[in-house]
Amino acid sequence: MSRPPIRVTQFGLINTYLVPEADGVTLIDAGLPGLERRVQRAVRALGRPLTRVALTHAHDDHIGAVDALMAARPGLELLVGENDAALLAERGCRAAPTRLLRAGDRIGSLTVIDTPGHSPGHVAFLDDRDGTLYAGDTFVSVPSLHVASVLSAVFPLPTLGTHDPAQTTRSARALLDVPARFLAVGHGRVLADPLPAMRRAVEHAESGEEPSALTRRIAGTVARMTGMGSAAAVAGKNGVAQQSER
Repeated sequence: MSRPPIRVTQFGLINTYLVPEADGVTLIDAGLPGLERRVQRAVRALGRPLTRVALTHAHDDHIGAVDALMAARPGLELLVGENDAALLAERGCRAAPTRLLRAGDRIGSLTVIDTPGHSPGHVAFLDDRDGTLYAGDTFVSVPSLHVASVLSAVFPLPTLGTHDPAQTTRSARALLDVPARFLAVGHGRVLADPLPAMRRAVEHAESGEEPSALTRRIAGTVARMTGMGSAAAVAGKNGVAQQSER
């Protein structure tokens, strides 16, 4: 089996990935501010220049180091899904995308897959060389693998930040057709041979099972602390949206 993807993580929860290419290194997602120093060290260790930053989506925990990296390396490419370009600017990123991504586009060895839902222009990337699927926040593996539309008491933030839960679940199902050998997510561990776990997660999301009262209470506390709105509203939206897709 090929080696697992090269992951750089912050706080053990926020992942970015380095993808070596013939012309340098592609960074997938840019974490929180301060990540740039770790990325620069990791790139130097690989002995190749950083050539581009490819974003799965434009949420704060995926774009935090973009401006610092772009300032440190003039000419660095910045790529984002075409329907997330406006969100990138809204979230305060000063750097403008150099390329807007659509389904089927190629970025070196990566193929772009449209996976809207968690954000309007969310995309995933498949590395054709080793079968690594960089799925962003469509799936979350904290504490175990689940679709981001399913509320977790342990780590509710991805669900609280999901733009369209039903569309997220549809995108997760579409990813079951991808011949993935590794699943690299935005939050949590990388999974080898992930398709059985992905299928279970999608079926759970499609079941319309409501979060427990305890999960809702915990998520509500997190929502209030982070200013991300009402967890009860999110959980209710998930239940209605998922059931309507059955």
